[in-house]
Amino acid sequence: MKWIDSQIVVFELGGPFETPRKGIFNLMDWLGSLVLAAQGGGSTQGGAPQQQILQLVLMFGSIFAVFYLLILRPQKREQNRQQQIRDSIKKGDKVVTIGGAHGTVVAVDTTNNTVAVQVDKNCKIDFDRAAIQTVITKDTGETGGDKASS
Repeated sequence: MKWIDSQIVVFELGGPFETPRKGIFNLMDWLGSLVLAAQGGGSTQGGAPQQQILQLVLMFGSIFAVFYLLILRPQKREQNRQQQIRDSIKKGDKVVTIGGAHGTVVAVDTTNNTVAVQVDKNCKIDFDRAAIQTVITKDTGETGGDKASS
């Protein structure tokens, strides 16, 4: 075996009864064939390739299932909860924006998806509904929003 470059390996192929042949392979192909050989791949048994394909499909399926259960599903649930909180904003609610501005909602414009927030006596600022991070309703005093602020 002879190393030419980090990407290419040159070695001679052939067994004791074959004439040696030179071949150039990508390093990743070579490592992949080593992994298959270590797993017992490349045997001449009848059903081995189908079993390897089934194992590969099951492995990727289980990785996707874990990825879905641990990452995608909780993220989607959190997005839906945040959207419900933003949709339930009404006049008089105390809010905190994603920029950290605290104030009280004085008007809600559903056509433009904006909220007018009074941050001081004479200061009203219009925010997009998506800019509201936390809502504290005036009726119950409960906090809704992300987990870090509650």
